[in-house]
Amino acid sequence: MSSGPLAGIVVVSLAEQYPGPFATMVLADLGARVTMVERPTGDPTRRHPALFRALNRNKRSVALDLKTAPGQAALRSMLADADVLIEGFRPGVLERLGLSPERLRLDFPDLVVVSVSSYGQSGPDRELGSHDLTVQGRAGLLDGARDGVGVVPAADLVAGAFAVIGVLSGLLARQARGGAHVDVSMLDCLVAWQAVRMGGHLASEETTGYPPREPAYGMFRCGDGGAVTLAIAGEDRQWAALCDELGLGDLGGLSTGERESRADQLRTLLSRALAARRSDDVIGRLERRGVSCGHVRRVPEVFDDPQVKARRLLLDLPSGHRSVRQPLLFDGQAITACPDVPALGEHNELYGLDPLQADR
Repeated sequence: MSSGPLAGIVVVSLAEQYPGPFATMVLADLGARVTMVERPTGDPTRRHPALFRALNRNKRSVALDLKTAPGQAALRSMLADADVLIEGFRPGVLERLGLSPERLRLDFPDLVVVSVSSYGQSGPDRELGSHDLTVQGRAGLLDGARDGVGVVPAADLVAGAFAVIGVLSGLLARQARGGAHVDVSMLDCLVAWQAVRMGGHLASEETTGYPPREPAYGMFRCGDGGAVTLAIAGEDRQWAALCDELGLGDLGGLSTGERESRADQLRTLLSRALAARRSDDVIGRLERRGVSCGHVRRVPEVFDDPQVKARRLLLDLPSGHRSVRQPLLFDGQAITACPDVPALGEHNELYGLDPLQADR
C-alpha cells in the first residue's frame, strides 16, 4: 500500500461507522497494512458512498460473519500475522463471540487491541451505544454553545485520533512488555479534550472559556455578503489596530477587561462597521496591521485557498474521485500513496476465502 513510517505494521479492523474507520485510515495513510473485516452485508456507511470513501481509502476488505465458528476461525488466522486489532463493538460483544481481549492476549501475546466505544469498557453505561451528539451533550461540550449542533462529529473524530495515539503507544510499549488492551471511550476523550475548561470548574476559578468573551472574537458579516472571522483574545495592540481601521479609534484604548465587560455593546458596533465594508478589503487591511482575521470559506471554496493548495491536501484517487490526505508531513514530504476504497470482500481471496462466502 504505502512505504510510510508505519510500513510493516499489520492492522485488522472490526470497527465500523466513524471513529474506528477514521483511525485506521490515518494508520493506512502512514503506511500500515489495514484490513477491515466487514459483516457480509458490509459496513452500514457503504449506503453513503461519499462518506465511506472519505474514511476507508487505502484498506483491504474481507467479509466475514463473526457469529459463526468458521468466521471466528478465519479472523483468528488473520490475527496470527497482525500487530493491531481495532474494534468498535459495544463492550461484551467480543466476549460473546469468544474473542474477548483477555482471550486474544493469551493467544496473541504481542497483539495491541484497541477498543473504541461510546462509554468505555467499564462503568454503569458501558454497554450503551450512542451517537456523536449524545456523547457531546453528556461531555458538556454543548453547554454554552452559541449555535447548538456543530458541523463535524467531534466525539467521533476525537476518539479516532486518540485511538491512533493508543495504537502507536501500544506498539512502542510492546517492545518491553508485550501487547496491550487500550480502552478508548468517546465520552472520556471529549471530557479530557476540555481540560482547561474543566480545570477552571474543578478549582472554582473563573477561566477565559471558549469562545472568549472578547467582542472581537467571532464571525461577522460584511457589506458584500461575505463573512470574516476576528480572533482577538487579550491582544490590546490588535484591538487598537482593529478600531483604528474601522473608524472606532476612540475605543482602541480599552483593556481586555473593559472589552469583556462591554462585549455585547462593542460587538454591535463592530458588526455595524464591518457591514459597511467589503470582506476582501477588510481582511487585507487587518492582515497588514497584524490583526488575527480571515475569510469564512464555504466548503466548495476551501480547496481554492492558496495555502491549502500549497500544502497539497487533495488526493486524486484511481476511481476519479478526490479525497483529503492525512495532514502530517515527514521531512517536508506528504505521504500521498492512496489506493482507492475497496469493494466489499474484495480481498477475501488473499486470505484463502471466497468473496462474501468466507464463513461457510
